Amino acid sequence: MSKTEILEELPKLTRTERQEIRLRLAELDSDDWLDDEEPLTVHEKAILEARLAAYAKDPDAGSTWEEVEGRIRTRLTRRPNG
Repeated sequence: MSKTEILEELPKLTRTERQEIRLRLAELDSDDWLDDEEPLTVHEKAILEARLAAYAKDPDAGSTWEEVEGRIRTRLTRRPNG
């Protein structure tokens, strides 16, 4: 299957299927974002594992980027001009 075909099929997938794909892509790319010169500590790895497990258990528990951005923008507009 070509990249173009894959991209065309993505919108047809369910939200859960897209989340599975994101997790799998993250697994495949996990070594790319880690810095070999500054490896994660045991504590940092434990935090990541706990958060990934929580996400896998309930992917809808967190906030979407749109919700987070909205909260940030609301806070910024409430700031007094200084």
